[in-house]
Amino acid sequence: MTAEETAVTIEITNVRHPKGTLRLGVFRANNTFGSTYTKPDFGQMVAVTGKGATRTVMNLPPGRYALALYHDMNDNWKLDKNFVGYPKEPFGFSNNYHPIFSGPGFEDCAFEVKAHEPSYLKIKLLN
Repeated sequence: MTAEETAVTIEITNVRHPKGTLRLGVFRANNTFGSTYTKPDFGQMVAVTGKGATRTVMNLPPGRYALALYHDMNDNWKLDKNFVGYPKEPFGFSNNYHPIFSGPGFEDCAFEVKAHEPSYLKIKLLN
């Protein structure tokens, strides 16, 4: 962690399958959040070893961000979807945004990281 980074603790709940990897992507405001082909500004992987909840810490510089994650249960490095495009694997967003007809926009999931003020996010996996 550098002097300008702040610890963000992320608790992921509703983990139902004790296998695979949680893949987290953190996007800055100027990135195209929600696009299938956009790469996150920061990423992290967390091995899943049990059901329930898990925590991880990411060190981020101050700013506004949105977080998207999915549980890659078969470790194929992609979010598997059904024939209409809805995820077959568990997923989640910061602010616990729950999509109904389409994915979220940046503002739906935006959170603030302030210098030297540790942050805490709790995200419930959907699906």
